[in-house]
Amino acid sequence: MPFVTKPSKHLVKHVPLAFIRKVADGHGRANVIADLNVTPMVDMLTMLVIFLLLTFSASGEILTITKDIVLPKAFNAVELERAPIIAISKAKIAFEGQFVMDAGDITNERYVDFVLPPLKERLERNRDQWKLTHQDKTFDGNVIIQSDNSVNFMVIKMIMMTCAQAEYSQMNFAVLRTDRAGSSVGPGEGGEGAPAH
Repeated sequence: MPFVTKPSKHLVKHVPLAFIRKVADGHGRANVIADLNVTPMVDMLTMLVIFLLLTFSASGEILTITKDIVLPKAFNAVELERAPIIAISKAKIAFEGQFVMDAGDITNERYVDFVLPPLKERLERNRDQWKLTHQDKTFDGNVIIQSDNSVNFMVIKMIMMTCAQAEYSQMNFAVLRTDRAGSSVGPGEGGEGAPAH
């Protein structure tokens, strides 16, 4: 009858191979060859730098055009500088992205003097805040009018009069720059585009 012993740990010191005995004794060295291939990383960083250079804009984002405003097109236009924005759509008038009044309520009978009090109040508040923070400078009166190309000129005229009453004398119109062929607007497409300043 064979003799059966209790299982126990078996050391590999009795293995006839020398390098295995060294590993078992704790004197073996890990033979690891780790080569880091940096070529794909350099290629990726180069492409990233080129992409950032192509998409970089020195002037920054000046206008945020909302979906309910279709700007008129013009070929004679210059780059705008940052200024307060009056956005005019068919339904509403906004100043710096905040609702001011309904554009549908503007009529000659309601505003005989061509001044819109809610917009004038908002412009004057913005002007006074600017003067408080720039006490050593003269108020430049710059404002950007961003209007839908189908807005009635009577509304544009009232807004221009309101801006003038609030000391905003430098009025610029936001347009989409295009070539001469693309700037012409035919009958039934909203009339002539607003001039670019």
